[in-house]
Parts: sequence; structure tokens; C-alpha cells
Amino acid sequence: MTGREPEVGVRVEKEQTADGGARVVVVVGGDLDYTHVGDLEAALEQEVARATGPLDLVVDLGGVPYCDSAGMRVLLGAAQRVGATGGRFGLRGVHGQPSRALRLTGLDRALGSDGPG
Repeated sequence: MTGREPEVGVRVEKEQTADGGARVVVVVGGDLDYTHVGDLEAALEQEVARATGPLDLVVDLGGVPYCDSAGMRVLLGAAQRVGATGGRFGLRGVHGQPSRALRLTGLDRALGSDGPG
């Protein structure tokens, strides 16, 4: 590898659920590791802080080729904070190494992963 690795890209989107409710989708791209989790952590904390009631939040990891324990810590922390609001947390688009890492730790079940995508 040459040069500095790119930062994790984080984009927040809103979508309507089948029951007419609103869902926040945090779309992530790039390696989710110790040196790159800051932007994701900040975005997730901001969405939880602005929620005025139960939050329906999904993190889309379709653009994440690698996730280490720091990334898993951020995801688990967000799931716990969303749960404290009475809301729902889930993952989508999980594939490759992140899927294997979440499955091996059992976090795929705890975080509501949709499995390989």
C-alpha cells in the first residue's frame, strides 16, 4: 500500500419504513478500524442525541471491506444507546471480513445483521 489510507466515509440518509415511519440509515465506506472509526462514532452519537423518541437506525456496511474490534465496539455502543431510546438498531450489507468477524464474535445476532449481502 502506498500513502495514507482513506478515511471512513459516512453519509446519513433518511428512508420511510413499510409502516410509514422514518428510519435513519448511516452508510459507511472504507475500513472500519481503530484509526478510522471517529467519523462513524460521531455520526451515530449525533443521530442518537437528536432523537426525540425511539430511533430506528440502520448502519449500512456494504462499502466496508474490513472491520476490527474498534469498529465492533462503536457498533455495539450505538446499538446499546439506540436500545436505551426504545428504538431499533440493525446492520445491512454486511459481507466479507466484517461478516466473518461479527459472526465469530456473535455480534451478528446481537446487532441484527442481515448476514452476507
